[in-house]
Amino acid sequence: MNLLFAGLYSISSLTQNFYFADFLDVIIVTLLIYSVILLFKQTRSLLALIGIGMLVALYITAQMFNFYLTSLALQSFFAAFIVVLVVIFQDELRRFFEIIAVWSTRQNIIQPIASRSAAMNELIQAVARLSHTKTGAIIVLSGQENIERHTDGGKILDGVISEELLLSIFDATSPGHDGAMIINKNRIVQFGAHLPLSNNFKEIGKRGTRHSAALGIAECSDAFTVVISEEQGTISVAHEGKLKQIKNIEELNILLSSFLKEKFPEVSYSIIENIFRKNSIEKLIALMVAIVLWFIISFPTGTIQRDFTIPISYHNLPENFVIEESNPKEILITLAGRGENAFGKIQIEKLEAAIEGNVLRAGANKIRIDENLIARPINLSVVKINSSDVQIFIKKYNKANVPIKIRTSGTIARGYVINSIESIPKYVTLMIQEGQSAPANILTETADITNISEDTPIKTKLILPYGARFSQESDGSVLITVDVRKK
Repeated sequence: MNLLFAGLYSISSLTQNFYFADFLDVIIVTLLIYSVILLFKQTRSLLALIGIGMLVALYITAQMFNFYLTSLALQSFFAAFIVVLVVIFQDELRRFFEIIAVWSTRQNIIQPIASRSAAMNELIQAVARLSHTKTGAIIVLSGQENIERHTDGGKILDGVISEELLLSIFDATSPGHDGAMIINKNRIVQFGAHLPLSNNFKEIGKRGTRHSAALGIAECSDAFTVVISEEQGTISVAHEGKLKQIKNIEELNILLSSFLKEKFPEVSYSIIENIFRKNSIEKLIALMVAIVLWFIISFPTGTIQRDFTIPISYHNLPENFVIEESNPKEILITLAGRGENAFGKIQIEKLEAAIEGNVLRAGANKIRIDENLIARPINLSVVKINSSDVQIFIKKYNKANVPIKIRTSGTIARGYVINSIESIPKYVTLMIQEGQSAPANILTETADITNISEDTPIKTKLILPYGARFSQESDGSVLITVDVRKK
């Protein structure tokens, strides 16, 4: 704790020791905390989460002011904290992991009911008819979470949403009229299903089992449930752990459309719009908690610095550019990371100062190496660069196809004559320095043909003219074929 407060007094220390990896660290923890807050808020366990938060705050306070007995008691509690969490919040933890899975996959295969569609009108009309005839019914519209593990029994249907089908399912003579109808992917996927019952008797009041089931599925998932009372014909909706009786069918249309637009928006929003569009208070709380945790856990660990000598490399250099000279070829840099493990898995051979070829020109170049050119792991930051200016001299070359001229020495075997002497290939591509002319030909090293009495291949090298280079396609080797015959 002393390290924490010592760091807080120095703004310069904070700015110098906050890296991009820390920013990502805070954002990830913020998302996790935000999802936990929403989960506990929807499942009526928010008070329990607040209670745990108060114990954590009390423990931090006890550590700050050296309350020995309080710290010891809370340490004993936190020793079994994980077990307590699993026992008390096992359902919430499972749902939390399911929410994370939904976020990571973002299944676009779900085609929900459009807020303005024939299926939506059929559903609204069916609910209105069921309410008018006081026919009990419970209709569940799945959100983005999978609700299969919360349902039991029922019959698979996979039918098109229509008023007639809904009315026939909830007809008193139908075998599945007492169960719930499940709508997903713009289809009626199941009917006669049994839902988990809620224990929130304050919310249920004097209403019956159907309302308890509607609230139960709303407490353990993001589904939207419509329930019609068999006794009074009233319409209620259950969503996000709340049960509400609505006044008329127009209000149901508004609530149902709002649910569909929230879970399956037809219009995509930007990242900034999504941040402020909903649950701004919860997002702000999650961000503040993540920042406090960073100060308590990450910031006091301090930073480790290490020096590395890394090469200067050139990427995407034009083929007709040749680096004649560069100084220096290596530079010394200082990298910093948070904690002892920051450099644990670093691959030194992948560290480099990478200069893009599109910023270079023929002639003398002076490039300043800054941290943006240093290839490094994301959790490390560049603290210092020695010899940051690199002098580079580049010559520009042009391609030219030059014929190969063969040079030989010696005399073939007596009684034989040469039919032909050829090179493979017959031409070679040279890079000729700009401002110079391509040579008429390029000579081979002298090939000895002494006493040759049969067709013989001879491998030799080409003699590079002054001011020329071989292209990437050639290594300067050539094969000479000598074809001979008897006189």
